[in-house]
Amino acid sequence: MKKGLLKGFVSKALAATMLLSLLPANAVAAGEDPVVVVSLGDSYSSGEGIPAFYGQEKAWEQRVYDEDWLAHRSTKSWPGLIEIPNVSGKLNNYNVKQTNSSKCKWYFGAVSGAETKHFSKSTQRKDTYKRLSLFKTLKTTSYLPKQTDIFNKVSGDVDYVTLTIGGNDMGFVDVITTCATGSTYLHFGSGKLKLEKQIDEIWAGYSTIRSNIKSVYTDIKAKAGAQANIIVAGYPKLLDKEGKGVLISEKEATIVNQNVTKFNNSIADIVNECRNQGMNIYFVDVETEFDKDGGHQAYSDNAWINSIILTKQDQDLEQNGFVSAYSIHPNEEGAKAYARCVNAKIREIENNKTARSAMLAKAAAPEVIPDTSAVEETTAPVTEAAVNDEDVIEATEAAEQTADETLNEQTVDEAAAETE
Repeated sequence: MKKGLLKGFVSKALAATMLLSLLPANAVAAGEDPVVVVSLGDSYSSGEGIPAFYGQEKAWEQRVYDEDWLAHRSTKSWPGLIEIPNVSGKLNNYNVKQTNSSKCKWYFGAVSGAETKHFSKSTQRKDTYKRLSLFKTLKTTSYLPKQTDIFNKVSGDVDYVTLTIGGNDMGFVDVITTCATGSTYLHFGSGKLKLEKQIDEIWAGYSTIRSNIKSVYTDIKAKAGAQANIIVAGYPKLLDKEGKGVLISEKEATIVNQNVTKFNNSIADIVNECRNQGMNIYFVDVETEFDKDGGHQAYSDNAWINSIILTKQDQDLEQNGFVSAYSIHPNEEGAKAYARCVNAKIREIENNKTARSAMLAKAAAPEVIPDTSAVEETTAPVTEAAVNDEDVIEATEAAEQTADETLNEQTVDEAAAETE
């Protein structure tokens, strides 16, 4: 009888030890391993339209060879404003190219203009053009590495990957250009607008885009590791619901915004599909935040998205022609709005980790047993080797099941509370 009690005690103690080894590093020994975050994606992640950009302090002749400047990675981008619980400050304090920290490491790899193919299949071309004087014009062509190559530089296990992707595959830039150059006020007859035809063509070929987006998520998981939390942020509606006079009609604004929402819903579906297949991935909606107080789209009274800028800006890679690349991209307030949404998701993930760890530890804790000092001397010592492996496995599985069931119940309760 007493031998059985001892055996049960050791089994549960071993199970607890095994479970503790699986807990997050900061739950076991805070500060041992740095938090590692990798930020990838397109212009909405790089911070296009929000100077200053990393590398822009260099003379033009030098900055055209600076990868960060060519990618238009902003010092005020939303990934740089991410806050990780138990890590002081924001990620832009931990850029690995600027700081060597044992607490946190941030790898910034987003590139303005990126498409899904630029993650694992193709390098990304960047052309620069500027007339330096009456007799001197500097033109360069560079190729930025595939975005998943950044994982070859990462030191340590990746905790988080953030990204936005798909907007350029959907032709957002071309759609806005059509709005600005093909207004409904110039359309006669009852046929479809040029804008509507263009969007119809995009959706007709969307199955390929969808497949490519999912491949990006899969490639990131393969490079970052199954332990990494992949956070996919959506896009905000782009235009004020009333449009902008002759430049963009109310009907055009409605068409564009409805299709942005349709695209976000599709991204969320892909993410859910990946989660159901076991991927550690989350979708973050930003539409709700940008829709607050009547909306903060381009041309609204309090816009968090740049309007169409008809002149080249100082940091545009190509200085010839018209229309800045800053156009229809989040401004500094827009970046803060993105960060609020992503930070809320990270807090949720970290809170769930903490709750699950506590439940696992509690469920695996050994029971209080009677004093065993009087056990007969003839009783064989109970050692780790003497414990049946099935006892440990059974205790571990029971602990995990209890924790998961409790967390699931909490999730249902929280969802019900939000609905109310």
